[in-house]
Amino acid sequence: MIKLASAVTPPLLTGATLASPVSVAQSVFWETVDQLWYVCQPDGTPEDMDRVTVTRLSADGALVDKMYLGRSGHGTGLCVERTTAGTFLWTGAVPNGGWATALARIPYAANGTADASDPAVVRTPRSGVFRVSASIDPTRHQLIFRWQENNVSSPTATGGIDAYDLGMAATGMFQRVRSTTFQASGKTLQGFTSLGDYIYHLYGDQSVDNFQVTCADWASGTVLQTQAVTAFPGIANREPEGICVYEDTLAFGIAGKPDGVRQLNVARFPHPGTNPWVEVPGLSPAYYPNSVNYTPQYRIAGDQVHLHFALSKTDGTAWNQGEVLFTLPPRVRPNRTQRLLGVVSGAAVTADTMAVRFEVAPDGKVTIWDERSLVGWVGADVSFWVC
Repeated sequence: MIKLASAVTPPLLTGATLASPVSVAQSVFWETVDQLWYVCQPDGTPEDMDRVTVTRLSADGALVDKMYLGRSGHGTGLCVERTTAGTFLWTGAVPNGGWATALARIPYAANGTADASDPAVVRTPRSGVFRVSASIDPTRHQLIFRWQENNVSSPTATGGIDAYDLGMAATGMFQRVRSTTFQASGKTLQGFTSLGDYIYHLYGDQSVDNFQVTCADWASGTVLQTQAVTAFPGIANREPEGICVYEDTLAFGIAGKPDGVRQLNVARFPHPGTNPWVEVPGLSPAYYPNSVNYTPQYRIAGDQVHLHFALSKTDGTAWNQGEVLFTLPPRVRPNRTQRLLGVVSGAAVTADTMAVRFEVAPDGKVTIWDERSLVGWVGADVSFWVC
């Protein structure tokens, strides 16, 4: 289960401009193979009110290309299937009153167009349902299908969520592997996804401070966690839009409309098992950090220990071979000596490498090993070991 908490900073995307100037984003998906964001917007064109624009963004938010999908619906629940045959979009199809009643599986064509309600691409997990959307659980290779039994707005809707094997669903074969129901939430749904044994929903309204993410158990439907979302305060027309699996955690979108431009902002929750940075206790007065940001500190992230520091010697003398910089507490000590690569002040070397070696011993002592009698600060920014 993802432990819902305040969003991690810095955010994944800030103010990314989308391809369509007509409406804000409705859904977002992270495709991990090509490292691209896919974002869906209702197009709102007078000649085809059910057309959507799919924007592809690079990992840092640069516009890559786009695709238009006619007869798709409102643009909720976009997800992406990456195969050896190419990239396929799962999106809405056969709209009724602007909202999809079926799904479509469409090959992505950069700057191309497609008809999402073409029978050749339509997939119908259930008939007689309303306002459907889909997600993909990459950990189980499952297509997750959310449907309403009544054609009403989400606060008063009832319905269910089904899971299907993604490979079979691609061929049009839908045999449910698990299913759950939901009752009226009283909240505006802005996206959902599944990860392992849990379902996550994003709720909220534009420019209203009521955004939240919930975590529910697949087996019982019981809500286990609720987390208020406070990321990106002050954005014009701030509205939550879309949630998806991002690596081994969750990312969510918040749309903005400053001066009429349609932008997307994306943040994520902490990775499972990632703990806050903790200052190493008992630093000797013989050393001082470059700044408060470089005081020796560690954090536990899954099965890794991360180490971060930059130190100078108080008396300005050279670093000695095997000199102990500080000692880590027992809970983060390795079970064997670990060698770490660090950096040294550029002023300390001339026409030579700025790399320096540290060792972390099972007794927690962090030592420096370099025969050059270095003078200046030494540090490690991204060093880690497995605990």
